[in-house]
Amino acid sequence: MTARAATSGVLTERAWMFDWIHSLLGSSPKSDPRLADEQFQLGNALRERGRSEESAQAYRAALRADPAHADAHNNLAGLLRDRGRLDEALSHYRRAVRERPGFAVGWFNLGTLLRDLGQLDEAVDALQRSLELDPTQADARYWLGNALMGRGDAQGAAAAYRAALVQDPRFLRARWGLAMAQIPPIAMTQTEAQVAPERFASELDELATWCRTHRPSDGHAAVGAQQPYYLAYLERCNRDLMSQYGTLCAELMEAWQKQAGLAPVQARGGGKCRVGVVSSHFNNHSVWNAIARGWVEHFDRSRIELHLFYTGTLHDAETAFAAQRAAQFHAGLRDWSAWARAIADSRLDALVFPEVGMDSVTAKLAALRLAPVQVASWGHPETTGLPTIDHYVSAHGLEPADAQQHYRERLVLLPRLGCCYRRVDTATKRVDPARWGIAPGTRMLLCPGTPFKYAPLHDRSLVEIARRTAPSRLVFFRARPEALSLRLEQRLRAAFSAAGLDFAAHVAFIPWQDPAHFFGLMTQADVLLDSPGFSGFNTAMQAVECGVPIVAYQGAFLRGRFASGILRQMGLDRWVAESDAGYVERAVSLCMQRSERETLRDQLIARRQPLFSDVLAARALQDWLLGVAGHANH
Repeated sequence: MTARAATSGVLTERAWMFDWIHSLLGSSPKSDPRLADEQFQLGNALRERGRSEESAQAYRAALRADPAHADAHNNLAGLLRDRGRLDEALSHYRRAVRERPGFAVGWFNLGTLLRDLGQLDEAVDALQRSLELDPTQADARYWLGNALMGRGDAQGAAAAYRAALVQDPRFLRARWGLAMAQIPPIAMTQTEAQVAPERFASELDELATWCRTHRPSDGHAAVGAQQPYYLAYLERCNRDLMSQYGTLCAELMEAWQKQAGLAPVQARGGGKCRVGVVSSHFNNHSVWNAIARGWVEHFDRSRIELHLFYTGTLHDAETAFAAQRAAQFHAGLRDWSAWARAIADSRLDALVFPEVGMDSVTAKLAALRLAPVQVASWGHPETTGLPTIDHYVSAHGLEPADAQQHYRERLVLLPRLGCCYRRVDTATKRVDPARWGIAPGTRMLLCPGTPFKYAPLHDRSLVEIARRTAPSRLVFFRARPEALSLRLEQRLRAAFSAAGLDFAAHVAFIPWQDPAHFFGLMTQADVLLDSPGFSGFNTAMQAVECGVPIVAYQGAFLRGRFASGILRQMGLDRWVAESDAGYVERAVSLCMQRSERETLRDQLIARRQPLFSDVLAARALQDWLLGVAGHANH
């Protein structure tokens, strides 16, 4: 988003330059409110002309003349924010509202930046303060809704979006957010989880009708602003709902594409097959590690010309590796429309998205037609619902027999696990569980999923496992934002209380661990419990690498079949449950019988090697891409 700037007065250009030169020469007094205002106005004028570096210098000159100039702090923070210097921007926003507590714009900007940084409690406080000072701000109510949604308060978010629409009925992003807020990040009851899709469908109908009736010229701005991310964490087939959502996204983006004169790219024919991959995760991230890295490493560069479009900002060794392997590595474009043009200008034969649903820029780009063949994969394991995505790449070892009916796209099944996953080989650091109140001799059952992976439907199973394996602790991890972990903890406390069990004696919520300490904790654990309904691929593969006994729960959909698919690939079907009762029995048996655990550890270690660096999967995708793009014989 663009921060709101403060404005005040106008200077002639001659006066701007005179005062600016004097400030740079250091001839101005150290404390001069008049000069500070003039430099502030100069900064505004330069900013409006797109001269951001000079504008920032003028704001700094204003602050040298008057360090308490709240407007200059605010506007300098906005420039710093646009450059990605977020810590500096935050410091200046904080100073702006400290100098002027009644600064509604300053509180708004502070709140939106805090929200983007994941500091959600402070974000809510700042946005509410801004609204107390100026209740007419529709956009402040909208961003308050975003912050509340981030904290898991879907009901509060919906109320904020509705209030924004009272202020501005044409505020499309608030309408969009209201639809997405029907799906709670952490459902507190099974009833809440069951009614969420119906409520989402109703709001989505109203949203689509409004868009098709009013035809907003900026409708594309709402696409990706919020996404139905949490719908995937409900154990149901979402094909129809996601298709309705995807159709609306594509309609709005198609209108922009026509207006922008960006024609759909036609098949080229001849030469190497040009394959583009779009992701915000060309870095050490689960999507890269599980899916995209194998493609980048093992595609035959004599047959495929690989174009990578990195919409993220974090650069590490994996980013450098991706750039080195690509024919073209595009990075640093900040505006999504610039990304769309860069992709179109590359004249690709096929465009691949390792995930659609986790990133706003990727969501916009996937809803456009930028290549003759467009493909998604399971970084977010749910149908995209987009008519612009032709195929969905998954794996034989992960999908049920009726999988095609779960997707709007045509399903492509690669062999085995369908990916070329490398061992992590992380050096382990031993952890002392006593620091979290886990006494020596207490059995540890790791529950490493993010909070929204645990549906209330399965709470009773966790309670029963805890009851039957005592003395033990179910160990959960506090992920960011921590508010979601707190909601899960609150719900589990209620479930344990209803069963007459002391929650504190059976469950521990511990801080999120870095890889070395997490691997160390896994080597000390008795069992790793797969999260029913939404499994974790990377976590299960890391557990296999560490030889940690796993109990898997095979769900009905791809997203619930990662750990079970991995165990079945190794012939360890015995530890795959297909019901809550079976899950409990396997967890209790494995936890209570040391010999069972040791046997499973040995089997994991003996059979794990074929799971890693499976080049066949990458080559199978390469050959399929060559065929579908018409380059099989080139």
